[in-house]
Amino acid sequence: MAATAVPVAKFSARGSNGVWVCSMPDGARDGGIQEDHNDCKVMTYSRDGSHFAWVNKDGVQVVRSVDNTVLQRFNFRRTFALVFSPMGSFLAAWEPYAVRKDRPAGEPNLHVWNVSNGECVASYVQKRFDGWQPIWTADEEICARMVTNEIHFFNGGSPDGSPVQKLRVENVTSFSLSPSTKPYHIATHQAGNKGGPAFVRLYRYPGFETVLASRSIFKCDKVKIDWNSQGTAFLGVTSVEVDTTGTSYYGEQGLHYLDNSGSNSMVTLSKKGPIYSVAWHPNGREFCAVYGFMPAKATLFSQKCEPVFDFGTGPRNVITYNRHGTVMCLAGFGNLPGHVEFWNREKLQLVSKFQASDTTHFEWCPDGEHFMAATTAPRLRQGNGYRVWHYSGRQLFTWSPAGPTDELWEVKWQPVAPGTFPVRPVIGVQTSVSQESKNKPAVYRPPSARGTTSSLKLHETEAPKVVGAAAAAKAEDAKPLSKSAQKNKRRREAKKPEEATPASAPSAATGSITQAQRDAVAMATALTAPPMTIASSADNEKKIRALRKKLQQIEKLKAQQAEGKTLESNQLEKLKNEAELVKQIEELSIAG
Repeated sequence: MAATAVPVAKFSARGSNGVWVCSMPDGARDGGIQEDHNDCKVMTYSRDGSHFAWVNKDGVQVVRSVDNTVLQRFNFRRTFALVFSPMGSFLAAWEPYAVRKDRPAGEPNLHVWNVSNGECVASYVQKRFDGWQPIWTADEEICARMVTNEIHFFNGGSPDGSPVQKLRVENVTSFSLSPSTKPYHIATHQAGNKGGPAFVRLYRYPGFETVLASRSIFKCDKVKIDWNSQGTAFLGVTSVEVDTTGTSYYGEQGLHYLDNSGSNSMVTLSKKGPIYSVAWHPNGREFCAVYGFMPAKATLFSQKCEPVFDFGTGPRNVITYNRHGTVMCLAGFGNLPGHVEFWNREKLQLVSKFQASDTTHFEWCPDGEHFMAATTAPRLRQGNGYRVWHYSGRQLFTWSPAGPTDELWEVKWQPVAPGTFPVRPVIGVQTSVSQESKNKPAVYRPPSARGTTSSLKLHETEAPKVVGAAAAAKAEDAKPLSKSAQKNKRRREAKKPEEATPASAPSAATGSITQAQRDAVAMATALTAPPMTIASSADNEKKIRALRKKLQQIEKLKAQQAEGKTLESNQLEKLKNEAELVKQIEELSIAG
């Protein structure tokens, strides 16, 4: 019986030395694709990694990834961007729009080819680069593109024919199709008109007369739509270029949630500032956001937009999950020092933390255990090259251009089909994490200030913690009981053996309890019990729960007041009633 082939992860790179493909685990070059042209402008893989395309001086080249067989060549040397359809059946290419003397109206600059036979199935004039891609559904049955105030839907195999459906949306600026099969869902962003709000809406194809979910948003110039893996819900990161309050250079941003059941809400973030990164878990039932002025916060939310876990604060602006959803990475790149944290998602435990400096491109390997940290030109030429790490902090290999004028421009992993790589257990906490607090040097204090407590905080550092309903339940359990509550608890515990005595008597006599015996015991208990004790105790418990809810509301108001928020008059009245509520709870506990 032949042994099963072990899957090997591969990645491609392009730079001033051309295009090449490398294999794990040592980064050895694959001899199938080795070009030395220095004019490669773009490269891309199909979604399942079966096809690879790039552009060189001869035009667009398309090969089969498994054996590097050339499938098609297209003579479009000015191509600036490439994208495959979801199943790899079509390849779309965009080149800069140009006007010639013999064609003053311009000529088509967006082309769609059938990969199998090389036929050009569609050509359009697409002047703007933003939103240039034709968008297919996951099964490629429908292809959609946006025109002025409308979204046109075509047969997926012939996107140049007459539209089979049209969705009229005034002032539409962007749209997105869900990554699922039937039924298809479409999210749209409609710009505000004359000072009015913008709208983010969700439709089901082809019944556009009914809006599944809608949200009106002020201060919204752009929306970045991010679907979950099932295509049942999406997050919209809204942004406006200018912050009218003048507190942020990045403008104003908001995070909104909509789903196909009609639910919509604004995700409440606990710290003001930009929203740097948002990512769905691969299972589509939770998401994480990195937000707030530095040091930024990172919070894990449920699909109900309720906070589940707070990862604390730190120099970070990226959140990403590995392919299996078992490990999540929090990192800070760009103008940040490049710290990366890897968390066990199931245990919500930090397993490793180290530094990947000067990283401009971060990407998980399809095996879910390794990642690429690259420094690409022209974004950054210092330290140009790529490095592959294991998330434990072990570096597998590194590569840098040999010549002083050589540069790396882009690097990306080859996608693979789901299930290609097995899910492996998450590693334990690394020594570097457990010893970090011990080895951390103390902050310098001048001799005159030593031995005293500093009132100045340079950074608002917060430790990771459980938040939301789980935190409230944990706090309730940890809250110390009053003397009367402890007395009642001892009384209830003392009653338990007495209540068990009638039920155990028949068992001792006969060895088993029949249904008739159970009925008799229940009847005897009901007849001998005081008539109003159970009812009054239940009423007192209900009142105590209601009073405790009011105390929880008061605690939240206190926290808001401590943060500097101005409370309204009715909220201040609630704060005055705290002592009275505590007194009522104690009286009801004694009476119960």
